Amino acid sequence: MGYWPIVRDLLRNVDIVLLIADARMPDLSVNEELVEKANLSSKTLIVVFNKIDLLSEMQLKKLKNEYPDAYFVSGIKNLHVALLKRGLQILAKRMKLDAAKIGVVGYPNMGKSAVINALAHGRRAEVADLPGTTKGVQWIKVSNLLLLDSPGVIPFDDRNSKLSLLGAKSPDKLSNPDKAAKDILFMFLMKNKQALQDFYKLDAVSIDVDELFASIGRKRGHLRKGGVLDEQRTAVAIIRDWQKGKLRL
Repeated sequence: MGYWPIVRDLLRNVDIVLLIADARMPDLSVNEELVEKANLSSKTLIVVFNKIDLLSEMQLKKLKNEYPDAYFVSGIKNLHVALLKRGLQILAKRMKLDAAKIGVVGYPNMGKSAVINALAHGRRAEVADLPGTTKGVQWIKVSNLLLLDSPGVIPFDDRNSKLSLLGAKSPDKLSNPDKAAKDILFMFLMKNKQALQDFYKLDAVSIDVDELFASIGRKRGHLRKGGVLDEQRTAVAIIRDWQKGKLRL
């Protein structure tokens, strides 16, 4: 079964939708198609920005101002997950639900399972399939909450560059990794040039993306015979630095 049929099935059987997004890229990682489907299903939608440990304090403060109703956590570092759990329990009480069913959705690599594991403190217990849900789908019991981790969903119209930024696609599988790498560099030029300079140990940061790309490649020694820049190797390295959280905003 494809992604969207599973998500539609999930939406029919949950009380609350927990949309996990990447705190570093709020506009890109909030899956608008999922938001639309949740709204059409008249489900309560909560946005959770994960990976806040990869943000500077300034960027996190800005994000909180832009999304005052969202939650901000790090599933891996277990930051503010208790606050999220408490918020879900309060919401369930307001909705008069003894066992709130919560569908956890989002793009691939947003850390959905990490957030669920943090909510359960590593002591999660799977429960039997609930009636009406896709065969084989398991619900995770966390206190008075029932959580379901969905497969990562990629809308059909999303492009390679966006998917590489989100970490939803390996750089080795991109047809034009140089375009994706330069999009990452452009984002840093707009938000935090100093982070680029510090991470890549550059003497200066050019505002020209092509020049910046080349200077990083040369600094890292990604050169072919004759000193020609190896663009493929440079692009893949930049994308991996970003996706693995080494290059931080």
